[in-house]
Amino acid sequence: MATIKQKNNNQSAKIVLCVFAFIIILMVLNVIYLGATGKHLVSGANIKEYAENRGGQQKEETLYAKRGTIYSSDKQVIASDVKKYKLYAILSETRLTVDKEPAYVVDKEETAKKLAPILGVDKAKILEQLNKKTYQVEFGSYGNNLSSLVKDKIDALGLPGLEFEEITTRNYRYGDFASYEVGYAQLLTNEINGKTTKSIIGQMGLEKAFDDELSGKDGKKVYLVDNNNYTLPNGVLSETAPVAGNDMYLTIDADVQTELDLQMKQLVEKLKSEKATCAVMEAKTGKILAVSNYPSFDPNKRDIDNYVDLFLNEAVEPGSVFKSFVYANGLNDGRLNLKTKYQSGKFYYNNNKKDSVKDHNGGKGWGTISYEQGFYYSSNTAICHMLRTVNDRVSLLQDYEDLGFFKSGTVDKLSTASGFAGYKGVVGRDIEYLTTGFGQGSSWTAYQLLRAYSVFANNDGKMVTPYFVDKIVDSSTNETIYQGKTEYSKQIYTNETVKKMRDLLSGVINIKGSTGYSYHMDDINLIGKTGTGQVAQTGGYKQNFYTNSFAGLAPYDDPQVVIILWYQGKNASSKVAAELVQGVVRTALNKINAQPVKEVETSTFVLDSYMNQSTEFAKSILTKHQLSTLLIGDGDTVIDQYPKAKTEVSSQSRVFLQTNGTNITMPSMDGWSRKEAEAFAAMADVRITFDGVGTIYKQNVPKGTKLKSNQEIKVQAK
Repeated sequence: MATIKQKNNNQSAKIVLCVFAFIIILMVLNVIYLGATGKHLVSGANIKEYAENRGGQQKEETLYAKRGTIYSSDKQVIASDVKKYKLYAILSETRLTVDKEPAYVVDKEETAKKLAPILGVDKAKILEQLNKKTYQVEFGSYGNNLSSLVKDKIDALGLPGLEFEEITTRNYRYGDFASYEVGYAQLLTNEINGKTTKSIIGQMGLEKAFDDELSGKDGKKVYLVDNNNYTLPNGVLSETAPVAGNDMYLTIDADVQTELDLQMKQLVEKLKSEKATCAVMEAKTGKILAVSNYPSFDPNKRDIDNYVDLFLNEAVEPGSVFKSFVYANGLNDGRLNLKTKYQSGKFYYNNNKKDSVKDHNGGKGWGTISYEQGFYYSSNTAICHMLRTVNDRVSLLQDYEDLGFFKSGTVDKLSTASGFAGYKGVVGRDIEYLTTGFGQGSSWTAYQLLRAYSVFANNDGKMVTPYFVDKIVDSSTNETIYQGKTEYSKQIYTNETVKKMRDLLSGVINIKGSTGYSYHMDDINLIGKTGTGQVAQTGGYKQNFYTNSFAGLAPYDDPQVVIILWYQGKNASSKVAAELVQGVVRTALNKINAQPVKEVETSTFVLDSYMNQSTEFAKSILTKHQLSTLLIGDGDTVIDQYPKAKTEVSSQSRVFLQTNGTNITMPSMDGWSRKEAEAFAAMADVRITFDGVGTIYKQNVPKGTKLKSNQEIKVQAK
C-alpha cells in the first residue's frame, strides 16, 4: 500500500513539473514569436498592429548598468551610484491615462501651492512654469537632483501631471577623500547613430584607469506603446538585463585617511601653505593607507584648480631628507666611518675661498664634528665632504637607479613623474652632483621618496612598491578577479646597513638638539629625517619660500609604517608638522596592530507600515529585529516613517518614526549619513546645513535641545 502511494506521489510530482516546464517554454516562445511577428502566440492578437492603430509605435529603451562601487579597505563606501530624480509637469490636455483620466496638471494653483514648500521655492515661481503654453515644463535647478525622499513626498500628493525622470549619478560619500587618486566618474551623454545614450564614465584617477573594470554592460528593452506613450499589455518584445560593473576595494583605510585629512587641513590653515602632500604606507606590504593633497577637490563638485596629483606627479627639491641615501651608500660600501670628523660650516667646492656650500645655520657650522653628528644636525657640508672623499660616484648613482629615482612609471595604471637629475648633462661643473646629495638641484616626487624610505623598514634591504588597489571583485558572484600584491625590489642594502641607518634616523628624532627632535613621541619610537629645500623659479629660487619635508618610519625596532610629508610656503613650523605626523602614525599603527574584529552576524528585515500604529507597538517590533529607533516628537501615534514601508534594512540600521506630538528634541547625529539627516529635517520641520561631505561628527545644537519650526542646524561631516 505504501509503495502504491509513493508511486502516485511521484507521478503527481512529474505532472506538476511537466506543466511548469510547458508554461516556461510557452512564455519564451511567446516572446520570440511576439518579437518576430508582433502577434501574441496564444490569442493571436496582433499587438504591433494594435499599437499602430492607436497611433503608437515600437520603442527601445537602454537599461543602464550599475557602475561598480569603490570601497575603502575597512569596507566604507567611497564611490557609488545613486539615483536622483528630475521633476517635470505635463501641461497638454491631450495626455490621458489608459483609463482616459487626466495625466496632465489639472489645478495649476493647487499644484504650485503644494509643491512650493517641498521644493523650497516660492509658489509664484512654480506657477510661472505651469502657466507656460507648452506640452511639458521642467523646474530648473530646484527640480533637478531630487532625492528619493523628496520624490516620495511629491508622489504622496497624488497630483496628476507630475512625472519624474530617474537619473543615476556618481556620489562620493566622503567628498575630498584621496580625491586625486580615486578621481571621479561623470554622467555623459553620447550620440551614436542618432541615438542618445547616457553613461557614467571615469574621467580621472582610478575611476578612469579602471573604467573598463568598473563599468557594467547595459541591457536593452524593446516594447510597444500606444499614442499616449503607455506600454501596451504584453507589449514587451524583448529584454536583455544589464550586467553590473565590478567592485573595487582600496588599500586606503577610512579612519587613517580621515585623520590625515583633518591634520592636513589644520597644517594648511595654521601655516597658510600653498601646497602640501602626505602619504602613509604599510612598510611590509606597500599598501597605501592614506594620501592627502592640498589644494584638493570634492569629486561631487569637481571644483578642480590644478589637475596635477601632488603625491604622484609634483617633483620638488625636498632638502635634507635625501641625505639618508648618501649615508646609506657610504655605509653599504664600507667606505664611511661615522666617527670620522670633518670641518663643518662652509665647503669651498671650486678650490677657492669664494664658491661655497654653507650649513643651514648661516654657514657657522658646529666646528669639527663627526659624520654621525653631521647627520643629526643635517649638515650640508658633511654631504659635500663625503661625496668628494668617501662615496664612490659610480656606486652611488647605481643606488639612485636601483631606488627608482629620476624615472617615471605607473602605480595601479596611474602615471608617476620622473623628477629631474640636475647633475646629468652638466659639463665642467660638479656643483649639481654635490647639491643633489642634500636634496637640492635635483627633484623627486613624494611617491619616490616614500618608496625609497621603505628600504630602511625591511631587514633584507629591499624596497617595497606602493599600491592603491587591494582587489577587484565581481559584484554578482563575489569572485576576486584582480588581487593587488606586494612587490619587492632587489636587495639594495645589507642588513647591517639598514640597522645603522635606523640608528641614525632614530638619533635625528630622539636626541635633543637634533633637527627632528620636535617629532619625538613618548609612546612610539618614531625615526626619520627632516628637510628644507628652496623652490625653483625661472632664473633662480624664490625668496623666503621653501619646501619643508619629513620622511619617517615607526616603530624603530620593526617599522610597520612609512610616512612622507612636504609642504610649501613662506611659513614653517616643525611643531605643527610634527602634530600631523604623530597623529597619523599613531592612528595607522593602531589600525595595523588592532586585533581582527569578529564580524557580527547581520540579518535583514523588510519594514512594514507603522502608520497610525502606537509608538510603543512600532518601537517594540523594531527593537525585536535589532533596529535602532528614533522617535520624532512626544506623541503616542506614528504619522510617518523613514525608511518607507517595504524597504529592506539590515540589523542595527536607524528607523525614524514621526509621532503626532509637537515637542521635538535634538538627537545626537554622530555617525549619521546626509540622507538620514535630511529625512530627520523633513520630519522635524527644521533646516540642516552641511560643512563637508560624509558622516556627521559635529553639530551646533546640543542633544536634548527643544527644536523650533524652521530652526537652522549646522553639522560638520567627514
